[in-house]
Amino acid sequence: MLSELQNCSIESDEGAGLGSTNTAASQQLKDLLAGTVIRGEGNSCFVLGPRGSGKTALVERAIASLNQTPIVIRLSGHTELNDRLALREIARQLSLQTGKSYLAEANGDDEQDVDDNPFLDAGPGIVIPPPSHLPALISILTTLPRPVVVILDAFDLFALHARQALLYCLLDTAQSCRVGQGNNGIAVIGVTTRIDTINLLEKRVKSRFSGRMLRTAAPAELSFWMKLIERVFRARIESPEEEWESLWSLAIDNFIADRKVLEQVQETIAVTRDIRVFQRILVGVVAALAPSSPFPTCAQLASAVHAQRIPLPYPSICLLIAAVHSHTAGHDAITFEMLYDAFREQYRASAAAPIQVAGGSISMSRCTREVLMRGFECLVAEKIFISVAASSMSIAPGFTRYRSTLTWDDVKRAVDKMGKTSLKKWLTKAN
Repeated sequence: MLSELQNCSIESDEGAGLGSTNTAASQQLKDLLAGTVIRGEGNSCFVLGPRGSGKTALVERAIASLNQTPIVIRLSGHTELNDRLALREIARQLSLQTGKSYLAEANGDDEQDVDDNPFLDAGPGIVIPPPSHLPALISILTTLPRPVVVILDAFDLFALHARQALLYCLLDTAQSCRVGQGNNGIAVIGVTTRIDTINLLEKRVKSRFSGRMLRTAAPAELSFWMKLIERVFRARIESPEEEWESLWSLAIDNFIADRKVLEQVQETIAVTRDIRVFQRILVGVVAALAPSSPFPTCAQLASAVHAQRIPLPYPSICLLIAAVHSHTAGHDAITFEMLYDAFREQYRASAAAPIQVAGGSISMSRCTREVLMRGFECLVAEKIFISVAASSMSIAPGFTRYRSTLTWDDVKRAVDKMGKTSLKKWLTKAN
């Protein structure tokens, strides 16, 4: 069952119950890649959708469906923080997939890489060209013996690179690739959760993008998620006892038909339709099975769901309210220093004029800078705050720009659940 959970995804079933959005996106992406691999076209597109909606699985499934195996270059905006690192990774993956080194003459002594970090070494036998040869390296992609598919995960982070040189070279090469020129095709696929990614592109880069945007969305139907649970629990289990299989099948039938189980699943998908959250819930149910309780129960499911709903601590709630105020003031990009200053101002105002309740005064609790920083790091780790700028050694952590993925209603529910009157009053000011 755990193996089935590890391999299950939104795209696990061939078009079954995926919803019209993912089914259409899957077919369009397959047609686009078929044009690149079979006819030698140059194509580009965005795959847009919320987290856990099957973007990566859709791309991988489309590549696996091709009759010819292309050269696949996978880059991530979370690890390739600048064009130099992206260049190294492209050269490394090309060398591993083709067995050749490219632009070996660019590794001369007259133009050495200034970065001597041993952790960035591409490995023995792989020649890495310097960043100045980025256009030359990208241009040879269409001359390779097989078609090339470039997957840019977290595409919006690549758009934050200086001058967007990598994106310009890739999209320009894809636009210049024509059928009948004797070259193999190239496809550039950008995967991102930001629907405004195209607005981040410079004019010269945007003019070379095809404009194709494929959208994905996790199925909202309860039947899809119940079928997913059933598929996981009906995974083949080898047991020496013949009677066990019939007992297990009967227990799963009762579990699926339980009204309380349906309510738990419905409440969960109303909050999030992230397949990874659903996987963690089912892992909790499977892990709770024991000789004394060998069959899944509604209580185990409720416990696993509750384990995923960890309440945010007080410092994190304060930072979220400060982020809401920044958004209301027109600042979509936030930094820790901005939120810390907003918290200090509110704390001083609260201490000067505390809330009077039943003859007593209630003011905000004081948090030190270190405590708020830990709360900020917690929000970043939980992907509630998403970076909108590439990391740099010249920018202090407190001044790195982020954006909040939560809306005012999301923050309001968290504040109401905490029940602190001072926080409710502070959040109301941002409405």
